[in-house]
Amino acid sequence: MRILVVEDEPAIGSYIQDCFVERGYSVDWVTTCEQALETAVVEDYDSIILDRRLPDKDGLFVCSELRSQGITVPILVLTALSGIDQRVEGLNVGADDYLLKPFAMDELVARVQALIRRSSYRNQPNLTIRNISLNSLNRNVTVNGEQIPLSNREFLLLEYLMRHADQALTRSQILEHVWETQRDSDTNIVDVYINYLRKKIDVPQKTSNIETVRGFGYRFRYED
Repeated sequence: MRILVVEDEPAIGSYIQDCFVERGYSVDWVTTCEQALETAVVEDYDSIILDRRLPDKDGLFVCSELRSQGITVPILVLTALSGIDQRVEGLNVGADDYLLKPFAMDELVARVQALIRRSSYRNQPNLTIRNISLNSLNRNVTVNGEQIPLSNREFLLLEYLMRHADQALTRSQILEHVWETQRDSDTNIVDVYINYLRKKIDVPQKTSNIETVRGFGYRFRYED
């Protein structure tokens, strides 16, 4: 996996580079929008980590320019700007995810890995784990070959869980990706919809496909 890091603060850029290299990634690190564009248009990257506050332009300029050229590499934006308007602005010009500074490196790595997985699934709409099959194009879900009717939110929840199978997800993560909100006070709705799903996709007298990770959240089981 190859990543481009666009960060002008030496301590942060070096830290990100070292942490990803330790995890087996190949990392290129540049410090300006100009360098980022020169590199990203000619090299093939699996993901780009992009700071907003760069010395020559707003980092979103890079995002906008790449998208205008049809480059679809997943882009995660790092920023100290916490306002919802700034995040919406980034998403509107083609960013795939946002992470506020200061950040935990484990979360950054997890988010980049999720973006890469999600990108790889774009041309692979069919997903099957044990007896459950999901098609993201026609939104069909079958259990043991039998089609299961799901509401739109139930489908999005199941797809998110299956695409992150064997990964423990917090209620806040699920809420953010499925309901597109970060309001912690609403995390109870996640529990409600998990129960809805379990009733529809689980086989009676067998272990649930969706594990409860006590004190944390939920995990979709990849193996029996």
